[in-house]
Amino acid sequence: MANTTVSIRERIKSPEGRWGWSHNLRGPETEDKLKPSEAERKGKFYLVWTEGGKKREQRVKGNFEAAVKAARAKERHLEDAADGFERPDPLKKKAERITIADAIETRLHSIEVSFEPDTLKSHRQALRQFEKWTKRHFVDEIDHDHLMEFRNWLMKKGNEHRFLQNPGNDKRTADRKTSHVNQLVRITLGLPEGKGPIKKSELGKIRRIGSVKIYSKAQKEAFFNNCDPSEALRFRTLYEPAFRKKELVYLEKDDVLRDRQMLRVLSKTRYDVNGNFLYKFKAKAQSEREVPISKELMERIVAHINDPAHPKSRLVFCTSTGRPDTHMWDKVQTIAKRAGMDGFDLKTFRATRATEWLRPKWLGGYGYDVPTVRNLLGHDEESESIWSYVSSIEKEVLIADMNKKEEEEKSTTSKPASPKTASVILNDTVAVVVTGTPSF
Repeated sequence: MANTTVSIRERIKSPEGRWGWSHNLRGPETEDKLKPSEAERKGKFYLVWTEGGKKREQRVKGNFEAAVKAARAKERHLEDAADGFERPDPLKKKAERITIADAIETRLHSIEVSFEPDTLKSHRQALRQFEKWTKRHFVDEIDHDHLMEFRNWLMKKGNEHRFLQNPGNDKRTADRKTSHVNQLVRITLGLPEGKGPIKKSELGKIRRIGSVKIYSKAQKEAFFNNCDPSEALRFRTLYEPAFRKKELVYLEKDDVLRDRQMLRVLSKTRYDVNGNFLYKFKAKAQSEREVPISKELMERIVAHINDPAHPKSRLVFCTSTGRPDTHMWDKVQTIAKRAGMDGFDLKTFRATRATEWLRPKWLGGYGYDVPTVRNLLGHDEESESIWSYVSSIEKEVLIADMNKKEEEEKSTTSKPASPKTASVILNDTVAVVVTGTPSF
């Protein structure tokens, strides 16, 4: 039976500045007439439902009453579709051209609720700068040549710091800002990845800005200590092979290579026995791979798969109905808060594992070389991210060497001086034989 339920969830900002989802706000009380205070309440309301085998979500502008009406209308549409009746989707408006200003507001809001503050700052600067520079009004007017003109302008006049001698951005900064605008166009117009106005190859290699962030050993241990057994298994399976989010969500039982003690990342499209679409996962370019894990983790994953209570599904970690479990990420910030961490960042989690692989054995790491770690992470040969990890390890090695030398010097100065004795000459008949400690 098709799932026709439409939930209403709200994006809420915590006192720590982190965005999270509320519980489902639809209940028996919302099906009756709402109280004026509740009906007029403002918020960032989203409808959440399942359609075509995929989880969907769409923001509803307006107050809570508007969100409830939209949820009821969408639910009726899903019920009709399940009964074989086709009628217009109430959430789809006639195709309208999207203004650049509206697209920027939507994009910045999406980044604010999903990414780190530094990411928001970077995108906001680039998009606002483009908004001031461009004379065009709609997103579909932004083409290849227009973006390249913006990039050239950035290198001539894009520096917003008035007191610096050079009025232009360096090439790397101009490429990064242009890439942000290109991403805005692609996402707004619903274009496939890699199909924006400009190609990645037309821009220089965009290196990570600043030093890489990693979690300390104490932070990592605190995080796992505050997980229940089920959460610990999921996030350990995320951490050990340094998986990306979707690589864990769409990990299938066939991807658990028990005999070889590895987990596999593989693109896939799945349908049920009746030919209905279930889910699709496309690995990032050149990121299909096999990653070794510890024997202990492999045994825990196999036990989880063989548990009679495990839902009938291809997926290793799924919902009670066997669907991809995307809600596991809602729990991460709660776990991090219990662990006393200032939020949780998946990229930092992955970077922590990457640096463990690169760190020399004498510093407690694995001592893997760069090509090996690049392969384990699923990076292509042109990726520059690996060098930020290498730079971080090089600094650790320098500090360790400095500390070692300091300890050696302390050890040398703390030892009592050994008595110096003069040489004894036995073969010179003229010389006087001297023994004992010399006096200077």
